Amino acid sequence: MSFQLERDDDRRWGVSIRRSELPGLPPQGDDWTGDAKFSLTRDAGAIDFEGEFRKGRGVGTYRFRPNQDYIAGMRKLGYERIDDDDLFRLTAHDVSRTFITSIQKEGYQNISLENLLRMRIHGATPEYVAEMKTAGLSGLSVEDLIRTRIHGATPRFVQDVKAAGFEKLPVEDLVRMRIHGVTPEFIREIRDAGYRDLSIEQMVRLRIHGVTTSFIKEIRALGYTEITLDDYVRMRIHGVTPQFIRELKDLGYGGVKANKLVQFRIHGVDADFIREAKSAGFKDLDEDDLVDLSIHGRRWMKKRG
Repeated sequence: MSFQLERDDDRRWGVSIRRSELPGLPPQGDDWTGDAKFSLTRDAGAIDFEGEFRKGRGVGTYRFRPNQDYIAGMRKLGYERIDDDDLFRLTAHDVSRTFITSIQKEGYQNISLENLLRMRIHGATPEYVAEMKTAGLSGLSVEDLIRTRIHGATPRFVQDVKAAGFEKLPVEDLVRMRIHGVTPEFIREIRDAGYRDLSIEQMVRLRIHGVTTSFIKEIRALGYTEITLDDYVRMRIHGVTPQFIRELKDLGYGGVKANKLVQFRIHGVDADFIREAKSAGFKDLDEDDLVDLSIHGRRWMKKRG
């Protein structure tokens, strides 16, 4: 269940809680209507809720009860100053003493309360840390652990990337791969297309600009079998699509080189422009003439006159 909690001083918190952790919550379905009184009890304290539901949406009040034993235990763990606001957030996000000691056993000592909360919120658990170590990534900073969780650079992803031949990649590369969709499947597809020795940087660039294997296949099917990956990227950036190439071919401009196709797009030489030029009396223009006409149209009109 998702909760939006507000205080009288206008501070707000959002938190999701499993229904199984809320004894007293009516077990009825999501469309239930009625009064409710239930509690969330965790190591740092308890939150008591009271209110009413209407068709599954509830409104009411809550009361927080700090756990004094937790406060004493936290002092032993090195956390001397914990105010009520801290305790409330530690309760809401379930930062227990077991969680903290387990994180410390994984080598993370003297972690601030704020970072403990961030780790808990984003799922950087002791189990996750251990799995990352097994995958070959040990000694990660708290920030790196959180970033990998946020972007899905999980231990499974790391193992799959290793299986694709990329050993010991830094977190920065793993995160960039996830952000831009360089998946193990994409790596295999690119290699099957004949590009077997690309760097992570090159593959990220392809994904950023939308150079998919289907795009490569379509362009190749139109006769462009010897162009470079940089050509594919430039074509995508400037909108040289298979449809654009086919339209030019239908107007008698087949086999235009990749760099000239890009030049066409930059200067607005497309099928409509060519048809307009022909209807204006400009016949049998070569590729350079078309670009020049687009750039210097008035000069060409004077020539024609």
